[in-house]
Amino acid sequence: MLKHTVSICCYLMLFTPFISRAQQGFSFNHFTTDEGLASNDVRSLYQDQKGFIWLGTINGIQRFDGSKFISYSLKGKKGSDDLPVSNLEFIIPDNKGKLWLYFPEIREAGVFDPAKFTYQKIPIRPKQPLPGRINVRMWKDSKHNIYLNVQPAGVLRYDSISNSFVSATEIAFPKGWNVGPSSFEDTIEQRTWFCTDSGFVLLDHKTGKTYTRHNNPKQIPLLNNWRIQEAVSHIFIDKQRRYWVFNWPVYGGGGQVLHCLDETGTRYLKDTAGLTVYTGKYGEYRNFYQTPRNNIWIFGLNTLFNYNNRLKKFFYYANSESETLLNIHYDQVNAVLEDSEGGTWVATNQGLFFAAPGEEGNGVANVFFTEKNESKDFTDVLQLKNGEYWITNWSKGVLVLDKNFKRKSYNIFKNYPADWVYARREGTKLTWCMHQEKATGDIWIGSNGGLVTRYNPQSDKTTFYNPPEFANATIRYITEDQAGNIWFSTQRGRVVKYSGGKFTIVKDFGSGIAIKIFFDKDNWLWVAVQGTGLFALNPANGRLIQQYIDGKTDRNLFALNASDIDQLNDSVIAFAASALNLVNKRTGKVRIISYENGLPSNSVQRLRIDNKGYLWIVTNNGLCRYNPFNDNITPYNKKDGVILAEKTVAADALGTDGSVIFAGGNALMFFHPEIFTTNQQPPDVTITDFKLYNEYLPIDSLISQPTVKLKYEQNSFSIYFSALSFLNRDKLAYYYKMEGIDDGWVRADREQMVNYSLLPPGHYTFNVYCENIDGVRSKNITTFSIYIRPPFWRTWFFIGLMATALAGLLYFIHRLRINKILAVENLRNRVARDLHDDMGSTLSTINILSTMAKSKLSTDNVRASEYIGKISDNSQRMMEAMDDIVWSIKPMNDSMQRITARMREIATSVLEAKDIDLDFRTDPSIDEVKMDMEARRDFFLLFKEAINNIAKYSRCNLARVFLTVHNKRLIMRVEDDGIGFNIQEADGNGLGNMQKRATNLKGRLNIQSKPGAGTQITLNIPIA
Repeated sequence: MLKHTVSICCYLMLFTPFISRAQQGFSFNHFTTDEGLASNDVRSLYQDQKGFIWLGTINGIQRFDGSKFISYSLKGKKGSDDLPVSNLEFIIPDNKGKLWLYFPEIREAGVFDPAKFTYQKIPIRPKQPLPGRINVRMWKDSKHNIYLNVQPAGVLRYDSISNSFVSATEIAFPKGWNVGPSSFEDTIEQRTWFCTDSGFVLLDHKTGKTYTRHNNPKQIPLLNNWRIQEAVSHIFIDKQRRYWVFNWPVYGGGGQVLHCLDETGTRYLKDTAGLTVYTGKYGEYRNFYQTPRNNIWIFGLNTLFNYNNRLKKFFYYANSESETLLNIHYDQVNAVLEDSEGGTWVATNQGLFFAAPGEEGNGVANVFFTEKNESKDFTDVLQLKNGEYWITNWSKGVLVLDKNFKRKSYNIFKNYPADWVYARREGTKLTWCMHQEKATGDIWIGSNGGLVTRYNPQSDKTTFYNPPEFANATIRYITEDQAGNIWFSTQRGRVVKYSGGKFTIVKDFGSGIAIKIFFDKDNWLWVAVQGTGLFALNPANGRLIQQYIDGKTDRNLFALNASDIDQLNDSVIAFAASALNLVNKRTGKVRIISYENGLPSNSVQRLRIDNKGYLWIVTNNGLCRYNPFNDNITPYNKKDGVILAEKTVAADALGTDGSVIFAGGNALMFFHPEIFTTNQQPPDVTITDFKLYNEYLPIDSLISQPTVKLKYEQNSFSIYFSALSFLNRDKLAYYYKMEGIDDGWVRADREQMVNYSLLPPGHYTFNVYCENIDGVRSKNITTFSIYIRPPFWRTWFFIGLMATALAGLLYFIHRLRINKILAVENLRNRVARDLHDDMGSTLSTINILSTMAKSKLSTDNVRASEYIGKISDNSQRMMEAMDDIVWSIKPMNDSMQRITARMREIATSVLEAKDIDLDFRTDPSIDEVKMDMEARRDFFLLFKEAINNIAKYSRCNLARVFLTVHNKRLIMRVEDDGIGFNIQEADGNGLGNMQKRATNLKGRLNIQSKPGAGTQITLNIPIA
């Protein structure tokens, strides 16, 4: 942990003989609604085990992760009561990670679960109705019981069975004694003290009995002390077993009194020193707080005190709207909390304040000089080997302080040359720069008007110079080369060397201020000239070695407004000109480090290399450190104890003990660089928030799962992360990588978050770690697994289903093709069979008859004529058979209308030739019947066979045909009024063919006939 936290602030009063150091105190950082607070009125504080700071404001609960404040609203959330946006006075954790809340303005208590983002209202059910005016304090005992001290109603305890706060009957208060809000559990003695308007009530947990001043069989000294029994408001027992008691005794005139007693409760201690300071305002002591590091705070209305263990007295923090140095702005302090890093948080009605941890003498010295009698405008500073601080003060000469900050007096400006007029003599006090000569210890002081003062502190001898080489220009800087020569730069751009008692102009730049000169390790003389650039000279002859001006290439400077020079290493010169310019003298290239690279601002004023090679930089926006070993820039501000950096922009020096010193205006700041270095491993990074679109999801619930599963449309989100350290917020670099998206580690920006948009479905792992300013990484890489589900049409199940369906479709198409091929093949076979059966046999018969007729034509005309007649009949039958085949093949004949028309046509042509009347009727329902080609052919041929049999054998006068549909079956009935026949004796092929065709149609054929009664044929077949 950093050791620097608290600043040592000194108010130096120059009108007194000595300069006194002020008391030690904390320097505070201020948070308001501008930084994200829900309200400037902060009422309660709590830090959970993960490191989050929870705040209760008058606008509800918030959480702080070291970088941002998050508010919570559960209005309308399923499974949760509405989380009130009201004054949150108490936040009490239980042993399950939940937070118990109390809102006094709406008299509501409840439990907030950060893991699930749910809130449950807890009813308050005292024995008697609560009065109109009450004062409530929520607290927890060592057994994790939650209590409400309700003034004046009594004490309520949470009852898990009824899930409500009920009266704590185990605590017996004397009749008429009204309990106050304050109580304290003494876990060592196993008893709890309750404050009432009539004195203490003590509950002994070992016996379960209560004791008062009127019931004190054990003679407990505190109960016997009459001074603290009237109107007791608060009690606290610290770790040193001191009893602190607030009360409003009548004997003291009604004012509040603070008592501090030893462990026996009988002896008063003097540790209340400092609490009686006059603040100029009415105040009340309302609360105690002892930190884990044993710091005691007492606070309340216009009251904030911190106990100084070294001085054995309290330090008062005055209420000041200016918030300068140690002051903070408040009217009422509501809570104080020390976090896990030792930082102190103060909740007030004017916002939230933070002070970094630390011990006296182990931090940053911020020395502030008052201006009551003398103006202060420090222009240069150096520390002598004896520890003295010499500070040039424009118009006032030189201010000298010893190492304890006591003012020392040196009679420097004396024994002027006799010919110097008053104005020139006073001009020597317009001091601008200093340098201590290494060989002699002489102090060279440069002033306005080209005046130089040379003073030896040991001999008290002063020598004055006003050489013409300076042309009466202000001396801006003094330094020394390796040979011991003294060098000067002036307001008018001249570089002058003093050697052997003689001043020599080495270089005259003609215009521009030669603001600083600097010798590097190679004895090059670097000159910073404002408005012109940076120049490297050969000090032997003043010849130009290198020159750098502004421009757009990698050999140009960021700007020309030079302010300081230092050497970073053997090759690199650090040059301050708005940004930090790193000039490589070997390559001639310039690397720019600006605000975009981490500088607090592009206004670098001072540069100083410490003994370990770190470059300290003061800008108009504060102090920072550049680490050339890992290229990190680390800012420091009030939370690090750095208060006056913006004022100390005029001068810098390296102290004799290695400390870094900055000065300017009326301020001096110095520190040991080691206080800002740490080899301690930073904490692991915590995923603080997961924001899906504009909604924060409960992160505790998410990280408890091995993998966060999101829908495919939830593919745009933000991940927030932090090491949960406000103290190190600006001193940690974060690196993240999303496996599957980022190719390598990416350094996070200052927001400590990363946004991912429109990620494709898949598995992702977010990795993040942090690194401190010295390059030490956190122990573990924090991981966060995310799975974005694909849409259902991209799941393996759906893809497999579609593949199966596609395969089935392809198979179906294939089967259709095969079936079509088979149908064509069957058609061919059938046509070939029919042609063979009908046409082949008929043609064979015709061929035989033709041969026979030909042979009989000359010998037996009658026989030949008979044969020719047969040939004609066979030809006719063959044509009819061919016509039937062709008709059955044509697709246009698929409809039932076509079939019945064909049936009517055939029946009419056959029966008319036999003088048989035809009654052909169809029901309209048969028009919807569909038949395939095979069924149509079998159906038609069966009908044709029946008609032919009527024509050939029935000898009837009337034939009837009727077609209808009943119960999804096609019924055809063919009947005649002919001679009939005996079915049992029928042996022709026709009836057998008809039965076979009915079977092919999956139907039933019923033939009814008997001699002399006609014949009836009924066909019953299923239809689709």
